[in-house]
Amino acid sequence: MATRTVTDLPVELLVMIFFFLDARGLINCKQVCRMFLQLIHGSTSLQYFYELELAGMADEPLCPLPYVERLRKLRSLQHMRRTAELVPGSSFPQWTALVWTTSPGGLFAQADMRGGIEFIQFPSAVLGVSERQWSIHSDQLDMDLETMCMDPSQSVVVVTGWDQVPNEPGGRYPALRILSFTDGQPHALAARSEINLSDTGKYDELDEENRKEGRQSRLEGDYVAHLSSWNYEYAVLVWDWKTGDLLWESTLCRVYVWTKPDTVIIQCLQQTKVTVKYESFDFVDSRHLLATDSRAVDIFVLDRQSEYTGAPTLIRESRCIWDHPMHDNQLWGWPQLMSMHKGGCPQRNSVHPFYSSPERGLVALLFIGSHDGHSDKDSWTEAILVPTSMIREWARRAQAGGLDENDYRPGVGGAAEWGDWVIQYPRVLRAGQLCSAEVQGMYVSFANINKPEGGEIGLRLDQIDYTVVGGKGVGFNSDEWNAIELAKEWDEGGELCVIPADSEGVHSAYAEAQPIDERITQRLSILPDYAILQEYKDVNGDNHWQIYHIVAADSDDSTSLQNGSVAA
Repeated sequence: MATRTVTDLPVELLVMIFFFLDARGLINCKQVCRMFLQLIHGSTSLQYFYELELAGMADEPLCPLPYVERLRKLRSLQHMRRTAELVPGSSFPQWTALVWTTSPGGLFAQADMRGGIEFIQFPSAVLGVSERQWSIHSDQLDMDLETMCMDPSQSVVVVTGWDQVPNEPGGRYPALRILSFTDGQPHALAARSEINLSDTGKYDELDEENRKEGRQSRLEGDYVAHLSSWNYEYAVLVWDWKTGDLLWESTLCRVYVWTKPDTVIIQCLQQTKVTVKYESFDFVDSRHLLATDSRAVDIFVLDRQSEYTGAPTLIRESRCIWDHPMHDNQLWGWPQLMSMHKGGCPQRNSVHPFYSSPERGLVALLFIGSHDGHSDKDSWTEAILVPTSMIREWARRAQAGGLDENDYRPGVGGAAEWGDWVIQYPRVLRAGQLCSAEVQGMYVSFANINKPEGGEIGLRLDQIDYTVVGGKGVGFNSDEWNAIELAKEWDEGGELCVIPADSEGVHSAYAEAQPIDERITQRLSILPDYAILQEYKDVNGDNHWQIYHIVAADSDDSTSLQNGSVAA
């Protein structure tokens, strides 16, 4: 009897099997044999879904367009990313420095001067999205806003702030509200449209002004997470926003691990100072959450109980902690998790063949530091690009107790020294402090502003295709592994793991930026494939957002966007 292999299957059946694979699986299959490579490249639908996932997009099944046309539109988007240029547009007022948010699909929202919320949908010719603006009026909110996040695909916006106590002049309490982002009414799917944060015992007004910036909110599917503060302590609280149940509460400790002969000692130090706090946090997916403070990045695993007991489950770092990299003679550092997108995906429209996917293929770990105080000329920004698949694998092995010095170099108890992990992944290194990063699929948009000696203040956008620049790491012999020496080379040389500016898979665009004030915190926000927003002060000292539209270099959108009415 003749031996049969998988290549003997009918071509139609093989293509059907390939449809069950994700982009990573198809990449592996293309390397198996010439037949598989030709099958995948020869199938328009397979090629479309393969490129769609890598581009950070999701298919709209109700769209009537054939796959040939869908693939053509997708490649137009990829062409824009490879040839993008920045077109300065109009500017609009920034009413509050902290209460604003973005979501995939070019949507921006911020609290207005009256205590309401204004929404701006930015346009994109290549994606066929038109400009749109609308507002939720202050009388529908009637609260002092602190944070917000939104998920347009579920038409939900979550706001936190201080509400007035009925019949008690001057009395107020902290609240989290779940609203429809189209009209500001209580969301139809939320069993509790308002959650009193005082009930958690994790909120107060002590040193309020210094802690507003520390509070943040994120959405991920049915979950809403909030970084709360009280008595100089910080923790992440996670609810099911549809039921109103508080499901998880992070423990407040930093774990230090060291060894003695035949002994492992773990010490948990309670956070007692306002300076020891989480700087930022974000979901990787509905089961993994990252939080970073001045020392390390913590990975939390959210395992939901089969039945809700009425009390939150305490979650602790999954014994998997990344120590932040430190440069030689570094005086200060500020770690951040990017992206600034706080959940969800755009509202779907059957006219469009695809939309921004909520799936994250990468996490951009952002580090800002300086050798010489706050001098911009001696400061730097770097973004280390880590695949989410590695984060999940680290967490899984840490939970199973399978991590040791031979597994991704995490060290004893899952605590990874920075010299053990940073050399595994590519990084973007730039001068200056003002920066931002966003991820869509395996594409990274990285923007920063810098003023060269004697030059003009410039905004730079790098569009990075991780499938081209990533996964190379640093070649080393595991038998001669020396993290200290490699870390020294990573720091001193300034080139180890750095993605070259002229590297294949990297496209850069430039524009003249608005003046920056080094004495205060200012921000950049990227809406991938749509625009970059720069916070700045005008000649009267008022805060504004300057718009830089992202367009294809060979498009005719420049003039219309420069004179457009966005946020006018």
